[in-house]
Amino acid sequence: MSLALTPRQKWLVRESFASVCEYSDSVVVLFYGRLFELAPQTRDMFKVDIRTQARKLTDMLTAVVDALDRFDQLRPMLLELGQKHTGYKVQPEHYQVLTAALTWAFGQALGGEFSRETRAAWEQLLHAVSAVMLEGARS
Repeated sequence: MSLALTPRQKWLVRESFASVCEYSDSVVVLFYGRLFELAPQTRDMFKVDIRTQARKLTDMLTAVVDALDRFDQLRPMLLELGQKHTGYKVQPEHYQVLTAALTWAFGQALGGEFSRETRAAWEQLLHAVSAVMLEGARS
């Protein structure tokens, strides 16, 4: 799957991510709280310290945002990550829950800055990431 974001959507993702990074601690707390609220069964999947997990999530999001113009170069890493997540018992439906929890957390942290258009751009990006990871999980 290729990344079909318009230049404007890429700009919206980059701009909002810069703000997300300013509030990263809050966003992470909001995200994991929401994730565990939406899918309580996922809590047992996190065997490492939540701060370590949060750093991994932030690093991953940074890599994805940095590669918006060369998404295909991320494919091998995302395929491997998807394969690795099967070992953590991640199910296909968890990807949708993660997207919902993450975009909710962004919206809570950024308020009016996280417009409907910005949310749609993030959802499209996260869908593309999920699709590649799911491909990796199936292999």
